This record gives sequence, C-alpha cells and structure tokens, in this order.
Amino acid sequence: MKRIAVIAVLVAAFVPLAAAVAQLPTFGEASNPTNTYLVPRYLQKGPEEAGAANVVTDVILNYRGYDTNGEVVVIFTALIAALATLLVRPKQMAATPPGDDAPRSPIVSFVVKAIAPFIAVFTVYLVLHGHLSPGGGFQGGTIFGALIILLSLTLGHKYGLSLLPERSRPWLQAAAVLAFIAVGLLGWALCGAYLAYPSYSQLEWVREGWLIALEIGIGVGGAAIFATVFWTMEAEP
Repeated sequence: MKRIAVIAVLVAAFVPLAAAVAQLPTFGEASNPTNTYLVPRYLQKGPEEAGAANVVTDVILNYRGYDTNGEVVVIFTALIAALATLLVRPKQMAATPPGDDAPRSPIVSFVVKAIAPFIAVFTVYLVLHGHLSPGGGFQGGTIFGALIILLSLTLGHKYGLSLLPERSRPWLQAAAVLAFIAVGLLGWALCGAYLAYPSYSQLEWVREGWLIALEIGIGVGGAAIFATVFWTMEAEP
C-alpha cells in the first residue's frame, strides 16, 4: 500500500513537471529568450548595473546572488556534516598530529617553501581581481586550501594548523556565509532588498567594494573548509 502511494505521489509530481519542460524553448535556438534578452542584457548592462567589469562576477554575485548565497551555505553545511560524521576533536588533533614524525625529503621541503609565497600571491590576485578578470573567491580559495594542505604534508601537521589558528578557525570557515549575510543586510538597509546593490553611478565604488568583500569571504571560507576537511580525514585511524 505504501509503495502504491509513493508511486502515485511521484507520478502526480512528474506530470506537471514534464508538461512544463515540454513547453520550454528548444535548447540552442537563436530565438530563445536567453539569447535575445538575457545574454545581451548581461553583456551590455552588467558592468553598469552589477558593478563589476567581469560579466561572470556580475551574474554570480549580483544577478544570481541568491543562488550563490545558497551555494556557500551548502558548502558550509557540508563541512559541519563531515566534521560531525568523523567525530573530530580539534584539541586532540593538535596534541597528537598524525605523521609529524615521518621522514621528509629536504628537497621537497625546500621546493615547497620556495614556491609557497608565489602561490599565495597568485591566490590573492585571483580573489581581488575576480570582479575584473577570470578568477574569484572560489578559484582562489581552492588554490589556497590546496597550498595549506601541501604545507601540512611537507612541513608537518603542526605547521599547517598554525596557518589557521584554532580560535579563529570556526569564523574563517564561516567567512563566506558571514560575508553574504553582511553584504545582504547592508543592501537591505540601504537599498530596500536583501543582496541589493546601490544603483547610482556615483556609488559604483560601493558596489565594487561589496563584490570584493564577497570574493574575499568566499576565498577565505573555501580555503579553511578544504584544509579542515583534510585535517579531519588525516586524523582518522
């Protein structure tokens, strides 16, 4: 009986969804609204309306800002779920770092120390220039998180943990979510809607500053989450 009820609910949900999909414009046609209205609007008005010279940033952080806000919340929630599943204990991890007594190659350590500053500078460039050129918080955060993991593997677990102090680590992990909340509430207070941006041309620097704040939050939060997940998995027996 339960199986029949489940099947009936699925069919009832499938029929209107299938009917709606059947009425959508054919994918790839030049007459599609996405090609005749959305894309030209983004390319022509994006920098003026959204505040970034990079149209991709305009779409991700402005036109589609709610969706990106949801994405960073999902990523942060995944971190919480992973830590809860692995039953991580940060104090024990710091006290007994796994693998710190393993022999290391002096050549590998030297090479990593030599290239780490350049990787860090490149990460900062990606994050700060994401609103102007290809790059942004997601890309920069991924590279910086990988750098922290690389330093942990080559220079020791304790050294990696020192880059993200335990007291500030929860705030760094939530940096993306907090940045979106802060910018969203500022938009609500000053412009009347959550994640709204000032529309006046004189306030273009404000829009740009908010976009940079979001990029930094995404980058810092992403790097902290990637590194924490790695350390958690590394600590598992």
